[in-house]
Amino acid sequence: MDAAQYLRKSRMEEGMDTEEVLSKHRKALAEYAASHGVHIIETYYEVVSGESLYARPEMLRLLEDVEEGKYDAVLVMDLDRLSRGRMKDQGIILDAFRESGTLIVTPEKTYDLSDDLDDEMAEFKTFMSRREYKIINKRLRRGLRQTIQDGCYVANAPYGYRKVTVDRKPTLEIVEDEAKFVRMMYEMYVDGFGCVSIARHVNSLGAKPRRSDAFSRSSVANILKNPTYIGKIVWDQKKHIRKGSKGNPKHITIYQPREQWTVVDGIHPAIVSKELYDKAQEVMAGRYIPASNDGTVRSPLAGLVRCARCGHHMQRMAVSTRQPYLLCNTTGCSAGVKFELVEQAILDHLAKLLAELSVAKPAAAVKGTDYQEARLETLKKEAAAAEVQKGRLYDLLEQGVYDVPTFRERMEKVKDRLSLLDREISSLQRSIRAAQQTDPEVLAARIRAVLDAYQESDPAHRNALLRSVFDVVWYTKEKKSKPTDFRLQFDLNPN
Repeated sequence: MDAAQYLRKSRMEEGMDTEEVLSKHRKALAEYAASHGVHIIETYYEVVSGESLYARPEMLRLLEDVEEGKYDAVLVMDLDRLSRGRMKDQGIILDAFRESGTLIVTPEKTYDLSDDLDDEMAEFKTFMSRREYKIINKRLRRGLRQTIQDGCYVANAPYGYRKVTVDRKPTLEIVEDEAKFVRMMYEMYVDGFGCVSIARHVNSLGAKPRRSDAFSRSSVANILKNPTYIGKIVWDQKKHIRKGSKGNPKHITIYQPREQWTVVDGIHPAIVSKELYDKAQEVMAGRYIPASNDGTVRSPLAGLVRCARCGHHMQRMAVSTRQPYLLCNTTGCSAGVKFELVEQAILDHLAKLLAELSVAKPAAAVKGTDYQEARLETLKKEAAAAEVQKGRLYDLLEQGVYDVPTFRERMEKVKDRLSLLDREISSLQRSIRAAQQTDPEVLAARIRAVLDAYQESDPAHRNALLRSVFDVVWYTKEKKSKPTDFRLQFDLNPN
């Protein structure tokens, strides 16, 4: 029978190399399939961990294919690999297999959910798996609190460090090849250099961050603000509000003020002195208007403007002695511009669009989507090619052509490319739907409401007004061009 295999690391395998674990599982399932006449035609690698079903993109993709009846069966190492999350998520997963008639095959047992006994056994096992998961989480939280207070825990090893275990306690040790650049960043900053200049300098010397091709303004700023570099352990920097828990439509991450952080002495060595660190904080406090994310919208363009080249959100950078700027956080990407110029250009576009809608015939009020649809097809082909490339990387790792560091580096680039393509595809699809579905009279009424109320509104209300018309505003500007020589492309809100 034709089957897919789903590979995901379990909580019991935390601390083990993800690629090594998934490769081992793939080999075991391949042996099982060969001995039982199962033909594996697709593999789903879940390399991210998340309790929620919607935080696991490969599982969502698998469920879509299962619902379409693409496979006779799905192979997994154990039933709990499919879900140990919420009962609601477990129900969604089991329903997809039950309604499509797809078997769940493990090396120990095959579950046919059309059979009452197998169905009850699968539900019971997923229930017990969820219960075990909650017990493990409680133990981990208790142990984590104590570990933090003992100064023995860092969630991720920041640049300049690597994770090690000393006397059975997790801690950090210095990676000197990286630490020398950390010290250089602090020294340059207190000498008056800005984060952009520092990023360019260390990049030119061969410094390379772990999750991108080059240091940027924000990555340098994060290093300069991180107390880990003076031997501290920091916790409670962020607070998460889950989607729907307080009526919010999406997951919210709030960056808490420093006075609410938990800061304790770590057992790891410092890379910079406390005096140098404190001096850098003084310089930063005097140079920047502090930005914080407490759930309050302070910018009319928050989350609305994106760089057309890299897909990242443009950031409002408020400097104490100058006007706010809108900047792309990717080094060497679109040039920045004064914030007020972009805001005014958006309002001018609204006024122009309203004038066009007022004189245009209803059938011709919204432009055609032929170009967008052609572009969408091109992007889908590029995404499919990137998915194929992603699968080949695992094969090359297993064959020994790539070592693990090379595999990770290349996989990170493919994932970044896929992420960018997915964002652009989603944006184009929304824009096409909006252009095809938007009633010109309704659109004109929305624009009038924005223009009538904009000047008297606060930033949060201005942001809501603009979002009622636009889904995304794409921004591009060449380096060393005139302040007003930027381009904006508008995707309408389909709702």
